[in-house]
Amino acid sequence: MSPRASALPPAERRVSIVRAALRLISANGTMPTTREIAEAAGIAEGTIFRAFDTKERLVEAVVGETFCPAAISLQMQAIDLEEPLRERLVALVAVLQGRFTEIFGVMSALGLTAPPSDREEHRGCRPDTGHVPVDQQDPADESAWRGSPGRLLAFVEPSADELTCTPAELVTYLRLFTFSASHPDIAEGQILPPQTIVSVVLDGVTRKAS
Repeated sequence: MSPRASALPPAERRVSIVRAALRLISANGTMPTTREIAEAAGIAEGTIFRAFDTKERLVEAVVGETFCPAAISLQMQAIDLEEPLRERLVALVAVLQGRFTEIFGVMSALGLTAPPSDREEHRGCRPDTGHVPVDQQDPADESAWRGSPGRLLAFVEPSADELTCTPAELVTYLRLFTFSASHPDIAEGQILPPQTIVSVVLDGVTRKAS
């Protein structure tokens, strides 16, 4: 059994429980029992039910954390837009692939056939992310638009003159290929690394030296 965790404020305790559940889902591919989650979090099983009224509420929190865009937005902000196009895209695909992989794993473990609705996906939003729903975001706030899947053009447009397609087309190709190359069923268990995904997509659209 894991060592007992130190006392935490209620919000932080909920976060630690959800993260323990996500680690177990990632490792085992199934939704763990509350006893397994408690052992992984280093707490008594009863602590889970003091943090969440029912296991259903815990599952909602797991789904909320998985689909909340705050974490991926923060990761995208860390990508240096001054890097060459290939390096930028490898970093971007690594972030997208990590998100897709976690989503696929949670959906499979929980038997979900579709993502939650916008209202449902934020029930378990992590209190430590400071996430603000999209309809309340300031358009001038870089941290808001950086995390939007529809606004990935910022990572491509600075190098538009290197391409034989439009930046929007490249973003579409990259997202489609990253999604399919990261899905264990579509990829037949052979998940492609970000470098390979970018090479396959980018080398087909870069201008050849004359």
